[in-house]
Amino acid sequence: MDLAQHGARVAVRLLAIALVTTACNASIQPATQREASATPASPGPSVRAGESPAPIPGGRLAYGRFSPGGTISHVFTANTDGTDEQALLASIAEGPRFSPDGRRLAVVIESAQGLIFFGLVDPDGSDVVRFDSPDPTLNLGCGSWSPDGSRLACEAWDDTDVSRQGVYTVRASDGGDLTRVTTSPAGTHDGYCGGHSPDGRQLLFLRADLPDEEQATMMVVNVDGGDERPVIAQKVGLWCDWSPDGKTILTEANGSLLLVPVDGSQPSAIKIVAGAPVIATRAAWSPDGTWIVFSRVTSTGEDIYIMRKDGTNLHQVTDTPGEDEEFGEWGIPPL
Repeated sequence: MDLAQHGARVAVRLLAIALVTTACNASIQPATQREASATPASPGPSVRAGESPAPIPGGRLAYGRFSPGGTISHVFTANTDGTDEQALLASIAEGPRFSPDGRRLAVVIESAQGLIFFGLVDPDGSDVVRFDSPDPTLNLGCGSWSPDGSRLACEAWDDTDVSRQGVYTVRASDGGDLTRVTTSPAGTHDGYCGGHSPDGRQLLFLRADLPDEEQATMMVVNVDGGDERPVIAQKVGLWCDWSPDGKTILTEANGSLLLVPVDGSQPSAIKIVAGAPVIATRAAWSPDGTWIVFSRVTSTGEDIYIMRKDGTNLHQVTDTPGEDEEFGEWGIPPL
């Protein structure tokens, strides 16, 4: 993998390419399970001198796995220590995101109309529902749940009309009630990242200049489209996530994870305590905001790791040379 280009992947666009190039019409089937004995060995926690290794917290992780070349992707879940990995869908899919109560996952998938939209699936791969796009020409890569679980934020584009590109929301129960939130200025592309604020009043999104989308301006907007503004002047990479307490945004820049205080204080990079240089990307918070799940980039690909938010207690979750795991999500046990 070319490390200089690792940030160029955008989930919904790769999914669109994969769906077209593979002409995949596989039906959705029950999940398959990998034996726990095949789980990759952890490299062991990285701790500072005098520090005791922290136990791995509970919960369930979800992530996408790209085939060599990055043209086919499938979604998986696993325990936070890498055991009990399950492939959720036989169909090509990406961007799994847990609902606030942990009962469902939203996944970006092809609709029956041949458009990019979303479906819902239980964490064990059962009860799969795939919705039709509410618009006949609009692709909608949806994945950010509102705190009450009623809506999803979506990155939208129309191959026949670039003026329709922007961030929208839809009803999570059936994909209806399509509502536009942003309109991308000419020469830019808007995509959702960490989505809704914990109070549900605002949306985070990224505005990138075309054609180079590796760097973007992190923006915030009210859910009704008002008060749109940059969060920080510094350009960031192609992902961000709002902390559960609403005080900090997790994003990336120059190969490092970045903590951005919402109050306007100085952003700070996370120094990962490990034995070798780490290029980190596509990070998300644990439900309690004390740990982070992210992708570690090496010359052989990308794997899912977890660590505490200060960069200590690094644990490897996946180990798949030649394949890439991205867009990790940390769920909670269903209530």
